[in-house]
Amino acid sequence: MLDRKSEDSFIPYLAQDVSFTLDRLAALNRSDPNGILTGRLDLQRTGMFGLSLGGEITAEACRLDPRLKACLIMDVWMPAEVVKAGLRQPTMWITRDAATMRLEGWSQAVTDESLGTMRSVFEGLPGDGYFVRVPGMFHEDFSDAPLLSPLTRWLGISGPMDAQRGHAIVCAYELAFFDRHLKGMTAPLLDGPSAEFPEVLFETRRH
Repeated sequence: MLDRKSEDSFIPYLAQDVSFTLDRLAALNRSDPNGILTGRLDLQRTGMFGLSLGGEITAEACRLDPRLKACLIMDVWMPAEVVKAGLRQPTMWITRDAATMRLEGWSQAVTDESLGTMRSVFEGLPGDGYFVRVPGMFHEDFSDAPLLSPLTRWLGISGPMDAQRGHAIVCAYELAFFDRHLKGMTAPLLDGPSAEFPEVLFETRRH
């Protein structure tokens, strides 16, 4: 992991790619030269999610572009401008507790920076927000890597959480979040602690 100052220097440039992509999708929705996508894209219900560096880019893109209506960030500190300005969209963070970060080998400074900046933005949200922590999951466990090879556990890059269980938790909360905030569907999982996932530490802010 790079230091936060180094990442803050180039994150805004990567976030501009998101706005460029939305611009191009809007143009295709207006008039696709191939006649395939014209009028078929629902760009009023656009969201973004990302893990690690992708999570930083997600946060910065959501800060810059209000066309992104829902923002989901996984296991990473927040860019300085996001901490300073905050986010306006409904936002979910999926991460883990400090003890698990330290078990993985993260320094106290990186642990404090990661959890502290995520929580700062969460607590400053003007509307709906969710802070989901899953003890026992290492950084790579939020990706599909543990499902692809048992070597992740042997190499020490996968935590004590069972890979299938961790995957089920992440997918359930991701789906519930976007179902509620992009599709307008009911999502009881987001209303409070879940009997289905008792290991999850769940906090919410509601508008």
